[in-house]
Amino acid sequence: MINKSNLWFLTLSSIILVLAIYYIALPNEKDALVFSYNGSDEEVSLNIEESEILTAMRVTKEEEHLADVQELQNILLDSAKTIDEKNDAYERLQFLNTTKSLEDKLEGIINNSFKVSSFVELKDNNAKITIINKEHSYALANNIIKKVNEEIGNEYYITVKFK
Repeated sequence: MINKSNLWFLTLSSIILVLAIYYIALPNEKDALVFSYNGSDEEVSLNIEESEILTAMRVTKEEEHLADVQELQNILLDSAKTIDEKNDAYERLQFLNTTKSLEDKLEGIINNSFKVSSFVELKDNNAKITIINKEHSYALANNIIKKVNEEIGNEYYITVKFK
């Protein structure tokens, strides 16, 4: 059973998560940083690029996650629902949060261990890993699969896709 303090915590955490993704996904007003030095009129521009593919995938996944959380919170707050339905919704909410944290953990491990940008999606015993790398290496894919298997065991069927 969920109490009011847990519900408030979930609600506020969800709001913070939405705001964080909103500010990360905002397009920059300037595509380049421009600065001058020594008072001269000479300008140097520095382009800052971010992987648009991974950003789009993260935003899409986060929107799905937030929609699922909102649906489950509506079930939890609905007084017409039975206790069993509310318990099932609460368990699914916990599962979603656990899965989300595992995805973030695996992304961090892949990024730190192999120095590549990655996106991890866990769904229905499938782990889909998308790697942004110029080289499409079978050895790198195998090493990533081995590293992920060390972390999560053989519970998931792991696929690695390069972009």
